[in-house]
Amino acid sequence: METRHSSKQPDWNSHKLRPISSQRSATQSGINNSHPAWQFMTADRFLLSGDDNDDNIIFVSEGEDNDADKSRISPWKILIADDDNNVHDTTVLALSGVEIHGKPLEFLHAFSAKEAQEVAENHPDTSLILLDVVMETVDAGLKLVNVLRDDLSRKDLRIVLRTGQPGYAKENIMGNYAIDGYATKSKLTRSILISMLNEVLDSNKPKDEAESESSLPN
Repeated sequence: METRHSSKQPDWNSHKLRPISSQRSATQSGINNSHPAWQFMTADRFLLSGDDNDDNIIFVSEGEDNDADKSRISPWKILIADDDNNVHDTTVLALSGVEIHGKPLEFLHAFSAKEAQEVAENHPDTSLILLDVVMETVDAGLKLVNVLRDDLSRKDLRIVLRTGQPGYAKENIMGNYAIDGYATKSKLTRSILISMLNEVLDSNKPKDEAESESSLPN
């Protein structure tokens, strides 16, 4: 079952600015600083709430404006494909609140290679998949790499393989599969994972580099 988590900030767009009519100033309306209609909230935010709803005005601090702009940034969609629930939980916990190249992270979840393929098809804007090697079969993850690259033509999707099986040689996998990274779960610390994401999700990485990797012999 597909689930989502997000590190995005709340949307402040619900706070709207309603300016006072240009034909009526605060003085003309008989409003001054001592009038009970003025309700001071903070040093840089206050609310004018008169009887006329058209005169309601809300000033929002610059910091809140910045938060609103930040919330509109499209996140990196990260698909976690692993048959171990604990791996999903620890990955989300490790990356909670983390931003990569100034963008927040949004997590999608799949618990088999089949589910991962379906999620990838339903979310073509997925940026990266953290893919377990051993799921339904001992090589389910490896087979999915070929499906994503060849059958679905997902050349720009970043793929990082994660395995708990020390028997898989990194050199063989990197040389025979069109992947962007490889990690052994027992050695994958939080700092290493964040560093890997920074490298793999580098927007300056040439697209033809990923295409050349996908053309390696299987």
